Parts: sequence; C-alpha cells; structure tokens
Amino acid sequence: MPIPTLRERVPRRVLRACAHAALAAGLAAAAAGCGSSGSASTTDGSTVPDLDLSAVKTLSLGPSESFGVTSTGVYTLADDGITGVDIHTGQQLWKIASTGTPPEQGKIQVLDSGRVLLAGWPGTPGLTAYDTGTGTRLWDTPAEQWFESDSATGQFVHFDPRTGEQRWSVDPGTLGCATPLPKDLPALFDSDGPSLADGPGVVVFRCAAAGGRTVVGGLARTTGSTVWHRDIPEKGNFLRGPGRMAIVVTDGSIDTVDMADGSSLGGRKASSDKEFRALLADGSSLTMDSYVIADDKDMRLQAPDGSVRWSVPLDAHEEEMQPSMVSSRNAVFLLMREGSGSKAWLVAYDTKNGKRTVVLGPGPTTAGEKPTLTMNLDITHTRLFPAPWGILVTGSDNSYAAIPKR
Repeated sequence: MPIPTLRERVPRRVLRACAHAALAAGLAAAAAGCGSSGSASTTDGSTVPDLDLSAVKTLSLGPSESFGVTSTGVYTLADDGITGVDIHTGQQLWKIASTGTPPEQGKIQVLDSGRVLLAGWPGTPGLTAYDTGTGTRLWDTPAEQWFESDSATGQFVHFDPRTGEQRWSVDPGTLGCATPLPKDLPALFDSDGPSLADGPGVVVFRCAAAGGRTVVGGLARTTGSTVWHRDIPEKGNFLRGPGRMAIVVTDGSIDTVDMADGSSLGGRKASSDKEFRALLADGSSLTMDSYVIADDKDMRLQAPDGSVRWSVPLDAHEEEMQPSMVSSRNAVFLLMREGSGSKAWLVAYDTKNGKRTVVLGPGPTTAGEKPTLTMNLDITHTRLFPAPWGILVTGSDNSYAAIPKR
C-alpha cells in the first residue's frame, strides 16, 4: 500500500463517514480525498502541471513493500532499504541501505512538497531526513514523530523541513481561535478541531472560534505572519483542492478561494446538498448532481461563478464513471467500466472543451476507443498520485504508469 505524504490523524467517526460516502457513491477512486479535502499529496499547490496524455508510459518499480511520490520521482521501500527511482527512465537514482532491518513504513513521511523524505528504522531511535533528489542525509531528530506544522504545544508551530529547526510559533488566540486548543490535530475535513496543512506559500489553518464560528486563514510559511483570515458560520465548511484552490461551503453557497491570499474567485449555489464536486486547479469544478452514480444524468465543468464550460451525458447502464479527486490543469480523470463488466479504463476529459481521451485500459472500448497505453486496471484499487512531474497510476498485478507533464 502507498504511504500517505501528509499528516492525517483522523478520528474513527470521520473514517466511518468517509467510508459511508464512498460506498454510497461507488467512488472508490475518490475515497482517499473524501470530498476533496485533506487528501495526501506532495504538491504544495504553487503549480499543478499540464499533462502530456500522449506520453503516458509504463513504469517499473521493481519488488517493493510500498511506494510514494516525490518532487522528482518515486521512492520504494523494500527489505534492503529505500530507493529513489527516476520517473523518466525508471532507473535507480539513489539508495538508502537498511542497517540490518527494513525501514519502518509507519515512520515514512514526504515533506517540503516532496523534496524531503523522513524515515525511521526499527530498533533505531529517532528519525532521519534525506534529500529526495540525491538521497543525501540532511538532519536527524531523536523524536519518534515529527511534522512540518503542529499544534501539540497549544501553539501553531512550523518547522523548516530541510533543517528540522523551528521557523516560527503563533498563538492561535491572536487569530481568533478558541483556546486552549484540543490536543489532537485531525485532518482538514474534520470540522470539530484545529487543523494545519501546507498551502501555496502559506500554512493553511482552521480552528473553532467563539460563538460557534470557524476561522480559516493562511500564515506565511517563512515568517508565520497572517496573510489572510476569514470567519465562517457554524454550518460552513472549508475544503482544500488541488493547486491554490479551496472552497467554502455555507448554507448551499459555494465560494471558490485562492489559498495563497484568501481572495474569492467567484461564488455559486449548489444544485442540492447531494451535489458531487471535484475542484480543479483553475478554480473550476467537475460537478454532478449526486454522489450516487446511478442517479447522475450528466457531468459538467463549472466555472467559479457557476457558468457551465461544457457538459456530457452519463448513462450508468452503459458506462459507470467514477471521478478521481486527482486532476491536472488540462485534464480531469475518471475510471470507467462498461456496464457491470470487470474491465476498467482511465479516461480524461479536456478541461477546456470536454474532449475525451482513453488514457489507460486493457484494450479498445466497445465504442472502439483505443487507450494510449494498454494496461490492466482495477476499478476498486486503481489510484492516482499527483506530483510536480505528473501523475502516477497504479494498475493490476503491481503495474504502474506515469503520465508526465508537458
């Protein structure tokens, strides 16, 4: 199984809610995001690349227990250590050899937008940070847990992932947060507690405030100064998307927000409280009327103001479409299977005009669409992992494909 690359301490009831939503919708490929918030990613949101769908290719990772994406490629974990793999050639870039025991999967983190790998080893106290481009050792800590941003001390604290040193500390009370903070730090989609996550040049925070309100905002990553600040009513929700984008949902109103500075890109009304939306890097969203696939008659790409850029019909009896929460600037991805069959295809719709491309699949579709790369996919377990260099796709039988950026 791949290893999450962002901190996610999730209360059990939140996990149950995510599982219920994913099962109700049949959105197995989107379950990791559970509504697009708090999903694991190495990108810091400053850029989400255009992809070259015609250049998708098979990637050989070799025998491994698990893997993850970095800013320059992929790393794999095996008994003999951690290996960095070049995404373009599939060749080994570097290797961190095990010292008698394999690396401990539960202690692996990708930091600094994929540029730093933090690892722990069974029987060896502490953690060690490495540069993901070269495998060079950067720093060590005796701590058994370490996070770029934390609130365990009751303060919002941010550390430099390349040195391990504290950069700044901010009193959450000065931001309007109700203090003292709860000791646990849940994922961003849990609205009951404070949360911190890396954004585009900022650390994005959210916390409960007096009077049943919620406060969200961005703190400069280097200094901790307040870049933007926003109050949300009790029923509001703040959901992070790819790139710089986030949305604020309040009483059926959806406001698209640039997380870099907190500015609004536009607002619209949701069609219903069951509406499914996958936020894209330019602030638009792939929208369906329901999380239940069989109930959806079409899907459409909507601008932040609600205007429809394009719409395509859906017929779950002919093609079952499962949206992925992973997208690029020029493509939105869905897993498709024909009727109730077991074969699956990865299809992409152009974000400008809705043109469809079959990117991966076991062979031609019933309509004669040939995939760019022939590869067996699993409708339940195939996953997409975004990175600055493109997207990694998992197939069946430990197969992988890389969709590079243009």
